[in-house]
Amino acid sequence: MENNDTAKKEIVVGVAGQPNVGKSTLFNVLTGRRVHVANWPGVTVEKHEGIREYMGYRLRFIDLPGIYGFSATTIEEKIARRFILEEKPDVLLVLVDSINPERTMYLAIQALEMYTRVIIVFTKIDETHARGIHINYEALNRRLGVPVVAVSSATGQGINELLDKIVEVASSGGRRKPLRIDYGELEPFILSVEQVLEKNDSKIKYPIRWVSIRLLEGDRELEEYVRRMLGEKVLIDILKTREEIRRIFHRSPEELFAQKRFEYIEKLLRGVVVRVHVGITRRERITRYFYHPWLGPFLSIFTLIIVFLVAFSINTGFPLNVILADLGYPGLAEAVENYSLGGLIEAGFNALSNYLYSIMGESIISSLVINGIIGGVGAVAVFLPLIMMVAFFLAVLEDSGLSPRIAVSLHNWLTRIGVSGHAVFPMLLGFGCNVPAVMSTRAVPDPRERIRLIMTIPFIPCQARLVVILAFASALSGLSGALLILYGYVAAFIAFSLVNRSLYWIDKKRGRVSEPELLLELPPIHKPIPRVVWWHVWDSTKHFLKKAGTIIFLLSILIWFLTSYTPSLTYTGDPSQTIGAYLARLFAPFLYPIGLRGDQAWIIAFALIIGFVAKESVISALTITTGADTARDALRLLKLTDVQIASITVFMILYVPCMATLAVMLSETRSWKIVLASIGIMLSIAYVGMLFTYMIGLLL
Repeated sequence: MENNDTAKKEIVVGVAGQPNVGKSTLFNVLTGRRVHVANWPGVTVEKHEGIREYMGYRLRFIDLPGIYGFSATTIEEKIARRFILEEKPDVLLVLVDSINPERTMYLAIQALEMYTRVIIVFTKIDETHARGIHINYEALNRRLGVPVVAVSSATGQGINELLDKIVEVASSGGRRKPLRIDYGELEPFILSVEQVLEKNDSKIKYPIRWVSIRLLEGDRELEEYVRRMLGEKVLIDILKTREEIRRIFHRSPEELFAQKRFEYIEKLLRGVVVRVHVGITRRERITRYFYHPWLGPFLSIFTLIIVFLVAFSINTGFPLNVILADLGYPGLAEAVENYSLGGLIEAGFNALSNYLYSIMGESIISSLVINGIIGGVGAVAVFLPLIMMVAFFLAVLEDSGLSPRIAVSLHNWLTRIGVSGHAVFPMLLGFGCNVPAVMSTRAVPDPRERIRLIMTIPFIPCQARLVVILAFASALSGLSGALLILYGYVAAFIAFSLVNRSLYWIDKKRGRVSEPELLLELPPIHKPIPRVVWWHVWDSTKHFLKKAGTIIFLLSILIWFLTSYTPSLTYTGDPSQTIGAYLARLFAPFLYPIGLRGDQAWIIAFALIIGFVAKESVISALTITTGADTARDALRLLKLTDVQIASITVFMILYVPCMATLAVMLSETRSWKIVLASIGIMLSIAYVGMLFTYMIGLLL
């Protein structure tokens, strides 16, 4: 490798796979068809190499011959195995056909037994959903301990993620040890051969366990290797062990080992691969209305609105409580709110706080536990059912096949703001969490559209911001709360649309963009599979629980400290004299234009600063600084007007989502310039939106 300043770091990537898994097609996509063809040394088999520049690295892809295993019984298998063991590529891609993972996973398992720098690549994922096949790739990742990436050479989905993983594995080194399969009754024989080889392990340059297994399977090439390195006597002892297996089990060792591997694969894929019968049904005919030029978009938007209204009603009672109150049933409306899932959890945390207070009394420790930890985390945990419910409905839309139809129906509308129907899925994910939404833009074929989406997806109100929106809306009376939620979402979509259109116009003026196009596989409509839906729900819930269990927990303690101690580190019960108050007062003047002064200004400024790390913590900051039980009570204690609450809500929705989202934006773009530009745009629009809302509110 060159050492001058202009040289790029080279990463050698081997690409292995069984015939017909889509290896050649993927190789062409990865290399842009810029391929050098030669012959492997000493044989007439062609060797294909391709180069791709990516993120400052020079990726050199080596297309290995199509093989069914690494037994070295054919020239192609010998070439592939020698390349891996002798040349030790920085990364080895092993392809698995997602349409038939049970059969094509065998090669991947063999590769993991002998090599650590492996990435498992599932191909043809554009066809799996259409065939009723669902695969939990994250679960496979956990079980195998190596990256598992799903790609489509036809649509380009997953290609950027695969390139990122190549760089990551090349830098980290992959697994610490090769995969270890439990071969059951064969383990004593493997151990016997291992003990023989370990006496001379300085001469064996391959993984000892893998060599032991292969020798028991009758690998002629490795037998010759052992004879040459360790002598005839050692080889004879090993062959005796092999014959002992045949004598005891009355079957060939290679057959027994193959059976154990297939049993391992069956266990590995159990609960990970789910199949459902699909076909043209009445549901399929009904969903064709989504393709209608004006009825389709109406159905799509109506579907999404119903999803969110049902989720809100079950978890918070809103807007059902408002409707019942307006119909003249205030008692029923109050019951719906109090006995909603969120209301019950809130009551539980209040009861816990009161119980602990009766035991611990007034002290610094009780203040930390009750006001800091329980008050902060509890105010956010109230919305856990809402997060699970929204994730559930989005998972149902995705698994049933409705999501891509919604994408098609909204494509023509979205092109007017400079994006394609591919933006629908990241937008839907954005309602759950902006982090996976930004990551999902990898499936967008147009690189410029992807950059624009990465910069604008953070305008989509995630569930964390929804938590705060609902808390602020609860401080308003009657329909005002409902109108605030509607206004907040409309403001977010307007900001998303205007910035996207502006960025698209700039790209088009510079000749760097074409008209947005939609390239999407439409899977058949079918009943959602509970297990698949749960995969999606748990992924979203797990992300929230991690934040609640770590970030929000630690932030709650930090907020309590900042609002309980003076700059001289003296404990005080007056939040206005604390460290947090002094810091927040530096930014409080930015809130003067909407009429906030004194405690109002610094407490709101403090909450917004804390919200920069995690939006849910806005609620924690308000409850801790005011001593209130809920955000609604905190806003009432601050005596904010409805117009001020609405203005702050708009700013909270539109300004920087959270640190995690910014980190992912940087990871996906590898550009501080893009991230800083995004922060500047979001802060500017949020501030203008806040002032605009305040002025309109005063006029009304």
